[in-house]
Amino acid sequence: MAEEEFESGTENKKDKLIYIAAGIGVAAIIVLILAGAYFLQPQLDGNSKTKILIIGSSSQEVIDILNDNRDIFDYDLKTTSALSVDSATEFEKYKIIIFDQSEESNKEVSLKIGEAAQQFVKKGGSLIMVKDSGIRRPDTYDIIGWGSTFGEIVPVTCDRTINNQPTCTNRLLVRGKLYAEEKTHPIMQGIDFFPADPNLNASFELFDVAVAGKEIAYIQSEGIDKKSYPGIVEKNLVLGKVIYFNYNPGKTRGIFESTLNYLS
Repeated sequence: MAEEEFESGTENKKDKLIYIAAGIGVAAIIVLILAGAYFLQPQLDGNSKTKILIIGSSSQEVIDILNDNRDIFDYDLKTTSALSVDSATEFEKYKIIIFDQSEESNKEVSLKIGEAAQQFVKKGGSLIMVKDSGIRRPDTYDIIGWGSTFGEIVPVTCDRTINNQPTCTNRLLVRGKLYAEEKTHPIMQGIDFFPADPNLNASFELFDVAVAGKEIAYIQSEGIDKKSYPGIVEKNLVLGKVIYFNYNPGKTRGIFESTLNYLS
């Protein structure tokens, strides 16, 4: 009997050791996954500011907002031609990259820069695309839109045409309001519509693009027709995020600041 009890106790101890070893193994795997995710994210230098790279030429309103938040954000402004040959390595210095060529007539972004942007986002970086920035490539005239340069990371598409003209090349001036589609989203927290005065409208320069992500806000024209256009659209990748603004983000200071904080 004593021998049987001894063997039973030994078996129980073995089972416990197996369970403990399995638990340690699972914990080790989780730690490795989290560590891998951390090291894949863009690594910033020692200061606490969020580093931002603006590619193109932003509106004065956007620059003013960034300058007013210098204690939080540290930004560099470069054209596509001023980027280094190794864009992927250069992008690693930043947490947020903004493609904003809204103040330029040239909307070209090379395939190499587009591929570096894809890699940046997939490693955990955050990207903001403004209006029709990056819809053309310098090496070809038969491609219009974001897909051929940025793959599938941009949350809108330029597939549709109106009168044989791609919608992302047809600039529209719309008077109306920006409405929150996702009212609980951090970007739209506390904002139901802009302008906040129910009796006022704003002018938006935008494009009739198609949504290929999650619509955060939309723009609705005034008048009888009440036509709606994408306003802010988001696409989440495994680690990174991409936000598309279909208007000058500097027009809505609170929303733009919330976006930068959300992506930081």
